[in-house]
Amino acid sequence: MYRYGLIAFVCVWVSGFGELPAPVSLTMDSVNFKNILRWNLSSGLGDDNVTYRVQYKQDVMNAKVTYTDVCFTSELYCDLTRVSYKSYLRVRMEVNDTAVSDWATIHFDPYTQTIIGPPEVKVSSRSGYLDVSIYGPSVESDGTLFMDKYYKFLYRIAYWKELEPAHVTVINTSQNIHILNKLDEWTTYCLKVQGYETEYDRAGQFSPVVCAKTTSDGRISTLKIVVVFVGALLITTAVTLVLSFVIFKVYRMIRYVFYPSFSFPQHLKEYLGKPFYSTPFLHTPPSEECGECSEQLTFVSEAKDDKEPTS
Repeated sequence: MYRYGLIAFVCVWVSGFGELPAPVSLTMDSVNFKNILRWNLSSGLGDDNVTYRVQYKQDVMNAKVTYTDVCFTSELYCDLTRVSYKSYLRVRMEVNDTAVSDWATIHFDPYTQTIIGPPEVKVSSRSGYLDVSIYGPSVESDGTLFMDKYYKFLYRIAYWKELEPAHVTVINTSQNIHILNKLDEWTTYCLKVQGYETEYDRAGQFSPVVCAKTTSDGRISTLKIVVVFVGALLITTAVTLVLSFVIFKVYRMIRYVFYPSFSFPQHLKEYLGKPFYSTPFLHTPPSEECGECSEQLTFVSEAKDDKEPTS
């Protein structure tokens, strides 16, 4: 029933207004030469039983160049990636081969209208430098690099210190590998890259921000050499003095123990020379056989000169 109602509506529209309304709001979404033509309807017609014919022809001064069919679809878009040069694009509405609308036409130049996508960026730190490797962007259809598509295509590199984002340095390079030098050592730098076409003055989308930390360039300054030499000399001198002092103290201790400057008395040497487990010198008690043994003690006094000795 809907189909017959739509056909009746189209017949009434054609009889009343003479033709179907042409599609409106034609736009081209193009990223990296991936071209999608889109449009809308100007009436309340549904998309059932309604098809759209899309054609293109190159914009050249040649009368023999005619339009070529690209799409015959019921959708509101058409893939026109095959269009790689300036061309005229047109689309019309058709209903069951009974009615057609006027053509809606736009002009499209992929070189000036396609959006240049962001490249892929990799950064590595090496001996005080940052090596920046850039990949793409490339054409969606065949993978061709933009540098091969455009005559004057550059990469614009914007970099800055992570702690100073307001101070941005921008450089241009035509190579996909670039070395950032004259950087501060042991400092984190961030960067982003975009493609830039100089002939048409078109800038692409920036890549995501990538950060990396620099290292030392491997060169030692004269001041550092002097500081290291003096420091090593002081440390060597200090170690030498400490070792000399320790050796002298050990030498004196060994000499004091094994080669003393004084000698022990002879009786101490004899005593110390005996084993410690020998019987100590004790008083021997008198034997019973001798009875009362005694010895006569004689006291001798020194005679004075002025007196006679007494008996």
